[in-house]
Amino acid sequence: MPVLLERLPKSVPPVVALTSWLATIAGFFLFAGSAALVLIWPTHAPVETTLEALTRCLATLQHAVRPWIGAFVGAGSVLVAGAVAVRLGFSAHRHEHARSKIRTLHRDILTVVARRDATHSGVIWLDHPLPMAYSIDGRPGYIVATEGLARCLTAQQCDAVIAHERAHLRSHHHLILGMCEVLAAAFPRIPLFVAAPAAVETLIELAADQSAAEATSTDSMRSALLAVSASVTHLPTVTLRLLNDATGTRLRRLEMVTSGVPRTGKRAGACIAAALLPTLLPALAAGVAFMATAAIGCVLLR
Repeated sequence: MPVLLERLPKSVPPVVALTSWLATIAGFFLFAGSAALVLIWPTHAPVETTLEALTRCLATLQHAVRPWIGAFVGAGSVLVAGAVAVRLGFSAHRHEHARSKIRTLHRDILTVVARRDATHSGVIWLDHPLPMAYSIDGRPGYIVATEGLARCLTAQQCDAVIAHERAHLRSHHHLILGMCEVLAAAFPRIPLFVAAPAAVETLIELAADQSAAEATSTDSMRSALLAVSASVTHLPTVTLRLLNDATGTRLRRLEMVTSGVPRTGKRAGACIAAALLPTLLPALAAGVAFMATAAIGCVLLR
């Protein structure tokens, strides 16, 4: 799946591509959990009621197997699921503890040295010559912008930058990226989880750019990125910032946009399809494999 997802056409809206990544990750846990549930089910799995004709041969084979083998496999699946849950919980706790520590320290410092903006709620301004803007999640989340940004950008460009950062907070992009980072740290041998953080980080930046372009204009967002692209930023890892490694990709994507963005209705339909396909396709493949296994079992047990 990572290979397929990374090769999605550039014309696919970033929100749709992001939905595909998240749905694939969710599908991994859905099918893994379903497999464990079937293994520990005390009787025949509920699917036998619906697919009785197909499962009859498999049920016959199951009864021919020694009972202790089924119990052994079920107990093993429980142990594996427990180990996965513990590893995931430990990784999530460690990740959130580090983020919370940096986030709290950053907030305390900004409370002293920054000023709040009366015209833009949730935005605080830092007296710094470099043009920078970034958002920090929390309750509530907030946006940090520098005086250098206000000096080098026009009012329209500055509004586009603020809209970009608001899109991060509104869409909970920090939480999405943090979840991907936790999975990558907890399961470094699973290619899907290893590839997810970098891909998702780029997609959420593209999605925020698109949202800012809708709120202001594509020209304002692109010109704002160009105006500050030469700046070098050193920001905490808990932030989502205006400039990052995907800036070149974002500029090329904004350059491709001419008359605007896809209509909301079409984009919503594409998101629904992107959310369903990563689940339906493996389910279809599993169904085909199941029927083939049942047919082979019938032939061998005749």
